[in-house]
Amino acid sequence: MKTLQYIKIVVCLWGLCVSCDTQQNVINSGVSSPYHDCTILDYLRGDEYNWELTVAMIERAGLQDLFEGRVDSLPEITFFAPPSYCILRYLWDNNMESVDELTPEFCRKTMLDHVVKGKYLRKDIAYRDINFLIEDPRQTGGTRFTSLGGRSLVAYLDKQEYNGVPEAGADIMFLYSFSVTLMVPLATPDIQPWHGVVHALNYNFGIGKI
Repeated sequence: MKTLQYIKIVVCLWGLCVSCDTQQNVINSGVSSPYHDCTILDYLRGDEYNWELTVAMIERAGLQDLFEGRVDSLPEITFFAPPSYCILRYLWDNNMESVDELTPEFCRKTMLDHVVKGKYLRKDIAYRDINFLIEDPRQTGGTRFTSLGGRSLVAYLDKQEYNGVPEAGADIMFLYSFSVTLMVPLATPDIQPWHGVVHALNYNFGIGKI
């Protein structure tokens, strides 16, 4: 893996400054347009800096057809994508050096936990009812999903404060997992290859915490 050593160095530096922020913090892919004339897997393969180990897990899981748009029952998908840094940190925490040390079954379950049937852009996500926390049983807002791996999720929009005025700012997308009762930190939403959308997760996401 050509970029693995570089990733290790960056992760060490990142760990010194990363916070537990759960709202969007953009991953810099070097491309400003959200549209990509390729499959999801080709998009990921084209950015080794962010996705080398993500691709390795997809391939280890045998899920290439899904991420290349070749599964008839899943013509479009939404991928809440964990970047390489998150996977590398998981490997380190478990005294592993390579994705090859993970079982194909683990890789498959992990990747499917992050995939939802259908294409859901930020504009398709409902606002949270601001009177209740997202996990409150009385909450009627947000857009709920069950991932292909069986995870219960809700994505929602909140308007941010602007110049001290509540709800006067930008719409920010959030993701919450009912399965692990945790916020899932998002970075960059609405990356759009041919057959779906990638919402990149933040570097401080922990594998399994979705």
